[in-house]
Amino acid sequence: MTYRYITAGISIINDIGYADHSFAKGRLGGCAVFAYDGIAFFTDSVAFVSSGGEDFFDHYGSYFKENGISEKGIYTSLPHTHHTLLRYETDGSWNETSIYGDHYFSEQSENNRTSFEKLKPFLSKDTKGLYLDSGAHEKIFDEIEKIRETSPDIRILWEPPTFSSKDPDMRERMLEDLKKVDYYSLNLDEAAAFFQASDQKEILRSIIELGIPCFLRMGDEGSSWIENGEVFSLQAYDPENAKDVTGCGNCSAAASLYARLEAPSIDQIPLYANIASGFCSRYEGPAPVKKARDTHAFEKMKIYYERS
Repeated sequence: MTYRYITAGISIINDIGYADHSFAKGRLGGCAVFAYDGIAFFTDSVAFVSSGGEDFFDHYGSYFKENGISEKGIYTSLPHTHHTLLRYETDGSWNETSIYGDHYFSEQSENNRTSFEKLKPFLSKDTKGLYLDSGAHEKIFDEIEKIRETSPDIRILWEPPTFSSKDPDMRERMLEDLKKVDYYSLNLDEAAAFFQASDQKEILRSIIELGIPCFLRMGDEGSSWIENGEVFSLQAYDPENAKDVTGCGNCSAAASLYARLEAPSIDQIPLYANIASGFCSRYEGPAPVKKARDTHAFEKMKIYYERS
């Protein structure tokens, strides 16, 4: 089977401590599953590529089955699927630690990374988009040319992890890698750190000056797509009724890639992205995206903006 889209990134099991002191155990998390949701909200022609342990399907099995996801993109290259304690603060910030020890992420980084070989079974001349969750200067950026040779029309959106975008020592590496992709996505905090900007106006100016199309995620404020000096913005989808915003940034970033390639015009990218993440926010953990497609959720949810 060929896929028009691929989402590739880290898979995690989250034990979540919320700012209100409530706690949830064993939630599916990580960029891969929420990015998958962001595109699978619109189409089933999307491959889920990630790494895990032999225990991966003990956690993810029912979700894969319910949403009709192929298991072929899961590489059991880790001793255990990443499992973390994720804690939210009252200001919306968060921190995350592995239950397998402080060094588990770094010790397993090589086994966890996305590579051309992992993507290759899903790449074809028909592949249109790749969502990529990888740290700056990982091996995959030396393999972008191979990806484009296999899929000549592919467009790549990179969502750099926070540890890359907020580290001043990684800035030059990020700038090098950004030249190899077509689009990228940051949230406000990441963008402020990366561009050394003091406010939103300065962030937007810096993005425009860099000249690479960007999807800027602004939490409850919504999102913006910036391309060719133009900024297209839209408020978030009904944030007051969100149940859990974990993963909504990954979801909207991936949805922005889909929208950039499928929406009637680029000014509608935030609409597509905000609706996909709004749907995600209604669920604790990943959303039932097959149900969303089957019930035409996108068309129904657009009414929110038509009434605004």
